[in-house]
Amino acid sequence: MKNIGGEPQKLIAEKVLEIGKFQFFSNVIVGEFNDGVHVTHEKLALPLQMAREVYGDSVPVVYLSHRVHSYSSNPIGHKKLIAQFPNFVGFGVVSNNRYRRGLIRLEKHFIKGPVQVFYELQEAFDWAERLLGDRLMVPSEPER
Repeated sequence: MKNIGGEPQKLIAEKVLEIGKFQFFSNVIVGEFNDGVHVTHEKLALPLQMAREVYGDSVPVVYLSHRVHSYSSNPIGHKKLIAQFPNFVGFGVVSNNRYRRGLIRLEKHFIKGPVQVFYELQEAFDWAERLLGDRLMVPSEPER
């Protein structure tokens, strides 16, 4: 992906789970849920744990939801998840589907911080770059 903060956006870790794929870049998480999944707080426990391991509680992070597939979730759970991740900076949704793009209007009510919708993943990374600005601190690779 494009540079953020003058440094190449480095893929630190990638995890393919039953619910979907999560890519952890220097300061951006890209989540892509599988088709037909119902996303719950319990199902997000492992990706959230991985995010804490990669970023700790001080590295600013933008989450990009790459909505390629159709899945369901309870938007009320967003608030609970974000509260557990103090270094959350913003939430982006990437989708070409009109319905999936429209859902963000509801989700915005439960997300503290900037929320934006995009057609292309690169657009979302560009937005993340502007949003993160001077707050960047690149994490080291997690111990395995």
